[in-house]
Amino acid sequence: MDKEKELLQQALEGVPGAHAEIIRMFRPRLLRASQDLLGERRDEADDMVQDTFLVAFPRLKQCDLSAPVYPWLRQICVRLCYARRRSRDGVLSCLEGELQAYMRRMNVQRVGSGLAEVQAQQKLEILRELIKQLPPSGRQIIQLRNVHGMSYDQIGQVLAIPRGAIVERLAEARGQLRRFVESPLAA
Repeated sequence: MDKEKELLQQALEGVPGAHAEIIRMFRPRLLRASQDLLGERRDEADDMVQDTFLVAFPRLKQCDLSAPVYPWLRQICVRLCYARRRSRDGVLSCLEGELQAYMRRMNVQRVGSGLAEVQAQQKLEILRELIKQLPPSGRQIIQLRNVHGMSYDQIGQVLAIPRGAIVERLAEARGQLRRFVESPLAA
């Protein structure tokens, strides 16, 4: 518990490597929790763990340092997993929040609910435009995973890189997309 508090404090102070250490500490347990909820979908479970940290890190300032961190992270992860299970509507679901925020900021007209296919196409076009702004390594990974729906193993075979590198690059690319969407310059 003291190590957790120390790491949280370091992350809040911006100490290099603190976020990575938090991820190393909690990722295995969050991955198990995610797999319990999503079943045999290992890639989806990895996505949910990454999204958990993307949601949690900006909210660290609001975190109670006297309370254990894992239950808070697990709650975020469980909510994301349930949302994924409810949606399971394709490869865009893990970036749905970012796309909705971007559409609101850019005043993109939403189509009626009866035209779900048109709306999905509209989101894909916006996603492609956002992806163009990523560095090449992140762009390639996120296109293979989120646009083409490839598994981590398939991406590893195509790019000849290990699974760990895929996870890291994908997390960084998603973080960059989220930062772009949330930045005041996107409005």
